[in-house]
Amino acid sequence: MRDPRPGLAWSRRRATRRADYATWMASAAWQQRRRQWLASWTARYGHPPTCQACAGPWNLHDGDLHHRSYARLGHETDRDLVPLDRDCHQRLHQILESNPAWGRLGRPQATDLIIARLRHPTSPRPDHEDTNDRR
Repeated sequence: MRDPRPGLAWSRRRATRRADYATWMASAAWQQRRRQWLASWTARYGHPPTCQACAGPWNLHDGDLHHRSYARLGHETDRDLVPLDRDCHQRLHQILESNPAWGRLGRPQATDLIIARLRHPTSPRPDHEDTNDRR
């Protein structure tokens, strides 16, 4: 479980949610849910999953499932989970936590936008627009 950013303290509610998350992620039930998710993905698409950011290989041993939402923690739907390799997952969290604006979008939308950015790193970014090009 990550610590709060330097200079920030977690509320009691946030600390409780993070502890619940850490407990769930360490559980045998989560490992079973990951296996169920993999079976569902493979049945739906007819092939193993790939990292949704870089299209690299994904498997239960080396891959992460990123939570698009924590609303159903412990009862996640397949749509709540996104396969990412560990490097892409770490980069997603670095971006997600780099600016409070991502949090204001809501986690599902922020996740989808960041993954799109990771997929196409050379595409123009709103936060790097040249102000002279605005009309």
